[in-house]
Amino acid sequence: MTRTLVVTLCLALASCGEGGSPGADTDVQMDTEAEPDQATDPVTDPWLDPVTEVPGDPAEEFDPAACEPFAAGLNSGFMVDGTARQFYLDLPEGAEFGGPWPVIFNWHGMGDTAANMRLLLSGEVDSPVMPFILVTPEDTGFSLLGLPVDWYVHEVNDGNMEVRLFDEVLSCLDYRWGVNWDHVHSVGFSMGGFVTDALGTVRGEVVASLVTYSGAYGCNDANTAGSVLAGVISWPEYSVTNPYAQILAHGGTADVYDLVLETLHFDDFARNDAAFLNERGHDVIVCDHGGGHTVPVDLRGPVLVRFFADHPLGTADSPYSTGLPTEFPGYCTFQGAL
Repeated sequence: MTRTLVVTLCLALASCGEGGSPGADTDVQMDTEAEPDQATDPVTDPWLDPVTEVPGDPAEEFDPAACEPFAAGLNSGFMVDGTARQFYLDLPEGAEFGGPWPVIFNWHGMGDTAANMRLLLSGEVDSPVMPFILVTPEDTGFSLLGLPVDWYVHEVNDGNMEVRLFDEVLSCLDYRWGVNWDHVHSVGFSMGGFVTDALGTVRGEVVASLVTYSGAYGCNDANTAGSVLAGVISWPEYSVTNPYAQILAHGGTADVYDLVLETLHFDDFARNDAAFLNERGHDVIVCDHGGGHTVPVDLRGPVLVRFFADHPLGTADSPYSTGLPTEFPGYCTFQGAL
């Protein structure tokens, strides 16, 4: 790996936050310090009954004593493989007495903060559609050659530090409050979208359904063919058998980042990944919001909760195959597995 390729990768990953084109939704972007939009009322349909059977705890070992400090709000100093991690927990009402609980992981974009990204779903944890525990991790300030890239996603495997955080937090949540293993989900924006897609790749038998805003699968050759990224991204071959559904949102032709040697097109990544997932048995909802590199206002909290509630673990045939719920914006289309 040459220094030039590594630096180019760093520049590419910088597109996953404030370095990208802000698009039209600059007053409500989740990856800026702007005021978030006010939460809308959640939909009110009853959510699926929790299933208590655990298909397999992804972490082989964990220290129960490390789980005791877990509490609502910012949790700091949680040690994972020798690294102290931080994350926000938002708990539903009655967390201590209810459960097992669905869990949603929520990953921010490059240059953003967990405190800001938390706002995407924190107001929905008591949704009658599906009350859940929200986990919004903070990055470690990871850098390559001194350039900050936030998340460790250029090399993805079982020992990847973000994957291990996912494992260990899930183990502690199960120990403390109980995890509904039919409803473990992940959402991410841009660089955080890469994290969510990495979880789909190496924890795809555990995750029930996913949402990615302007991200990409590093194991999809269509995303890296002819690109400098091919020389620096190392992801395993995709071999998931669980037919999880995924929302792939992008901002149209304005969702780009210009490199010295090439321009990254996140709309192309979304189309590539839709075909990639369809060919491997996954239903996909593609949402071209046309707003550039941002999270659109009408594809946030309540819509995501509805999608996750409707797609528990092992959903081979999406209930959306006959039409998307009315909560979804008109720019979203369903693409069924092949």
